[in-house]
Amino acid sequence: MLPFVLVSLFVSGALAVPVVNVNQYSINEVAPVGDNGRLVSSFLTDRSFEAVDGGDQNIYILTIEQILNDLANQPDSLSQALAVGQTIAVLGELANGVPGDSCEAAALVNAYANGVRSGNFAGVRGALNNFLGRLASNIDLIAQVAANPNALRFSSGPKGNCAGGGRTYQFEAAWDAVLSSANAYQIGLINEEYCAAKRLYSAVNIRSNNVGAAVSAAAVAPVTQAVQGALGPLANFLRAVANGANAASVAGAAKSALLQAGGRVQL
Repeated sequence: MLPFVLVSLFVSGALAVPVVNVNQYSINEVAPVGDNGRLVSSFLTDRSFEAVDGGDQNIYILTIEQILNDLANQPDSLSQALAVGQTIAVLGELANGVPGDSCEAAALVNAYANGVRSGNFAGVRGALNNFLGRLASNIDLIAQVAANPNALRFSSGPKGNCAGGGRTYQFEAAWDAVLSSANAYQIGLINEEYCAAKRLYSAVNIRSNNVGAAVSAAAVAPVTQAVQGALGPLANFLRAVANGANAASVAGAAKSALLQAGGRVQL
């Protein structure tokens, strides 16, 4: 029988490292998440992650996935946009058999952190466009894996030209800004996400580093604003993935909406 891993996350303080308990059950004992009819819910996030190989996900990535499920179920569009954008970001990093680099994510985190510090966000626009382009590419990767789980097994992720492959960036400064702007619906979940992302950032393997960078970049305000502006088409894409439908048929609309929304983001 296929195993189902239940992750229980406990945080004892505002910036405490999470304590994680793992219980393994037969997947036959766990009812699948149902579609409640909302545009965004944990049905989209939870079921979409079934498209990628679960054997390549460590406990901190699984923790991120559960947090995204909880964010997707929140009543506010900001939390829902965060869940959708980060789901696409993380799935893209899990799609290829061989991880690539995270240059776009690292560049955006650095540009945003510098902008918050200086008050000058002029350098964010180019980095934002590049990262949204990476998310658009992720949509194509996700559609391929959803159609054929082995489609990208022997492929390598995108390679960039940046120091360390994007594994070093201003992690703390960016998350300080994210946490300071979180609303009441999401602050607890985002704090848990920060703790898990920090562990991925400091990990020694590339896959974990890439997921940490993707989560961090997708959490900054300009990306969340872009995803909010394209939430309908992006949610429809994830719904196709979650339902096992032809995700490629709606991928183009999702990518176009995301890139257009990115151009409307006010910095």
